[in-house]
Amino acid sequence: MMLAEDPVSDSVTIDEMAQDLDRDVGIWGAASHAGWAIWGMVQAREDIEAGVTEPEFDYIGYALGRMASFRRDLESLGIQV
Repeated sequence: MMLAEDPVSDSVTIDEMAQDLDRDVGIWGAASHAGWAIWGMVQAREDIEAGVTEPEFDYIGYALGRMASFRRDLESLGIQV
């Protein structure tokens, strides 16, 4: 099977494109973890402000787990935290 020619990527190899895509996925994965961590913190704050004594979900634990994943993803991208 032959791939169709792409005039934009004449000088870019498939391996380089795959490496770029892999890095992009790592960046967006880290961003997703950060966004969900913030969401967890906001939900926990809303419960606290509403005086909820038995929350339906461990938002703080969830946020901590997502932040740990965020930090791990940043380190895998070579970004020191």
